[in-house]
Amino acid sequence: MKAGLDALGWAYQDNTSAHDRPDLYIFRQVRGERVRVALELKEKRQPYRQRWADAAGVPERELLVLDEVAVRKLLAWAPRAALLFWDGTQTGPPYVLFTIVDLLCVPKVRVQRPIALNTSRLKAKWLLDRRHGRRLPDLGGALAVLARYVDAEMWDDLRRVEAHGAFVGEKVVTL
Repeated sequence: MKAGLDALGWAYQDNTSAHDRPDLYIFRQVRGERVRVALELKEKRQPYRQRWADAAGVPERELLVLDEVAVRKLLAWAPRAALLFWDGTQTGPPYVLFTIVDLLCVPKVRVQRPIALNTSRLKAKWLLDRRHGRRLPDLGGALAVLARYVDAEMWDDLRRVEAHGAFVGEKVVTL
């Protein structure tokens, strides 16, 4: 990721060792103003257990699992906040980008699981359908979509009064 940002000449701050901040702050010029974009990075390195897919009601190949804490870290930087998944289990486009607005609006299943075998503490997870994000073939394309979103499309999302997105399996009822 850092090599990709360096190649584009983008300024960024690496927070990957901090547990209370998004993984990266990316700095951009938008309409003459320097802005900070929060980006959380996640990976899917192997298929999930079938029980996760069953709980989500999503085929395992389309399933992405996200710590709820990761989303909370992004909230402080909304609306300039996004999540980028790299899905190493896919033969198709491996990158999936969700803006904070997407994460707010997408259908999801929330679950929790024990942090460790011998503790009563639970960790919250979101089960997401990768088809609800922007699927991209490479890192350069993902960063270009993120830049276009922050530079122009974000304000369209915030001003829109209709439902955000058309999500697989979701029916939005008009009353």
